[in-house]
Amino acid sequence: MAQDLAKDSECVSLVGQAPVHRPYTEEGGCSQDYQDMEMDYVDTNVSILSQFHEDAIFQAGIGRFQWILFFITGLGLAADSIEILIVAYVMPSAERNLCMDYSQKEWLSCVSFVGMIIGGVLWGHLADKIGRRRILISALTTNAFFAIVTAFMPNYGFFVVFRLCSGIGIGGSLPIVFTYYGEFLPKNNRGQHLSWLLIFWILGGVIVSVTAWAVIPRTGLTILLSENVHFSSWRLFLVICVTPSVFSVIGLMFLPESPRFLLEVGRNAEAMCVYQEVFKSNHAPKSGMEYQLTELELPTRRPTDISHTVTKDILTDLFETLDSFWRSFGQVLWPPYSKITMILLVVWVTTSFGFYGISAWSPEYIKKLHVEEHQSNTVDVHNQTIENVEFNATLENINFYGSHFDNVRFNGMVLSHCIFENCVFLNSTFVEVRSSKTFFRHSEFYNIFFIDTDFQDYRFQECNFQDSTFVNTKQGCTIDYDINFNLRTIFLENLFVQLASVPGIFISSCVVNRLGRVKTLGTSLLLASLTAFFTWILESEASVIVFQSVVCFISISGWNAIDIITTEIYPTHIRTTGYGFLSSVSWFAAILGKLTFGTFINASKVGTILTTATVFLIGGIVSLRLPETRDTFM
Repeated sequence: MAQDLAKDSECVSLVGQAPVHRPYTEEGGCSQDYQDMEMDYVDTNVSILSQFHEDAIFQAGIGRFQWILFFITGLGLAADSIEILIVAYVMPSAERNLCMDYSQKEWLSCVSFVGMIIGGVLWGHLADKIGRRRILISALTTNAFFAIVTAFMPNYGFFVVFRLCSGIGIGGSLPIVFTYYGEFLPKNNRGQHLSWLLIFWILGGVIVSVTAWAVIPRTGLTILLSENVHFSSWRLFLVICVTPSVFSVIGLMFLPESPRFLLEVGRNAEAMCVYQEVFKSNHAPKSGMEYQLTELELPTRRPTDISHTVTKDILTDLFETLDSFWRSFGQVLWPPYSKITMILLVVWVTTSFGFYGISAWSPEYIKKLHVEEHQSNTVDVHNQTIENVEFNATLENINFYGSHFDNVRFNGMVLSHCIFENCVFLNSTFVEVRSSKTFFRHSEFYNIFFIDTDFQDYRFQECNFQDSTFVNTKQGCTIDYDINFNLRTIFLENLFVQLASVPGIFISSCVVNRLGRVKTLGTSLLLASLTAFFTWILESEASVIVFQSVVCFISISGWNAIDIITTEIYPTHIRTTGYGFLSSVSWFAAILGKLTFGTFINASKVGTILTTATVFLIGGIVSLRLPETRDTFM
């Protein structure tokens, strides 16, 4: 430290769990009490390395380095959000291009979660063994690579496999981002800064919505009529949405490893270099300031836990790796952390089940409302004779019963949600006709030409053909594609839900330190439980969007508290292992929630209300058994 700044500066050591500020001596440098740092760490319930790290990162300060880290890791979290939300926008176009039936669409909507289940366990364990930064780079690179490759897959099978691999990559984002960023923060700032990270989750949702609106066809009719023009639009959308992962990987290349991890594995010199780098970045404008700690003041010095044995065969390495894997999980699942893990497990499962369940129920319920409205506007035509007419515009939502079509030309048009029952067609032609949810039942066709239509056999149910000809009927996908799709609904729903979460994040960042992590979590889940009862009055698209926005506004504080508690509650050597395991189980709960709430769409709202209220209530009550972690050292 420069001599002219000595009197105004402070050095910091820890006594118990509170930083104690000691002034510099007149000769410069720290007092003898500070130099004998090891004597200051007297809280035997806290790792000495954790206390030293808190002291070291406190002196390094909060500033430019943390904001750069915040932005780069935040992009990794945005990629996580994108991976979850992207399918809703891709599905309508991909359904037609890849010819997906209902079961295939259901599997596609869940395959990313399956990948994230695998990825959370895999990357979480590796981040505790190899390092936060290196594994986060590997996970995001895996996600970006397979997401880009997915965009070029020609069929459903390859598309699903590579979506699974993309999900495996992003599975490591959530546990490692919070851990990596949290280990660069002193405890007094950790809660607030980790809360702000969720802004990037919202940003990911906004990126998806805006990009989809700009790139993907907005209506099912556009997709049906302009397949050649818009064939690659959803693929381009997939490539664009990889951008946050790519930028995050590039940024991480220039960042250091977590110093807390380096201390844990005995790489003390590297850890001190990182502390000094953080200090210099944060205090660059203040010339003359120097970082006071050195490697000599570390309370412990252990050799790096790296084996230099080169005689092991591959099989031995494999068994040792598996043994290390199970030992790490054993520490998470058995005492002294078994009780904590079980409580967190219940909280993660109930929160994820309820949140993703209601998130899946809301758009499906809106779709049901649209179908009911569409059906209420159906026009029935009975026993009409239609002669010498050309239809060259879309016929939609019309049912013809017992009608006769004589010398009628259907030319370059779309038949959408039309029924022709007990009808007779004479001397008529169908030329370049596209169809959706249209059927001919018990009808007669005499001297009819079908030219370049997409009529498949299933459209004709118990019909009779006399002197009728099919010429160049469109081949390819045989699914009955429903064109009653409008991107506007998905866009508005996701956009309003994401924006509604923003004030919730800032409120959470203010209360998570003052009120505490546990109380914030419990309050959020209990309020979400009460909100479920408003489901009973939802009767319009607008009311459903408002309801889902309110649920997200309330529950975002709970998600934030869960993330922070899980980051802080485990010791360094199993921190991402525990977090990765819990996040993986939560993705499994999300799949169950989506499937369970899907069965409530055509049933009474009672099931939706009771299930949502119950799971959030259980999570809220159980969460109160968690220990408060706001004073925890990393």
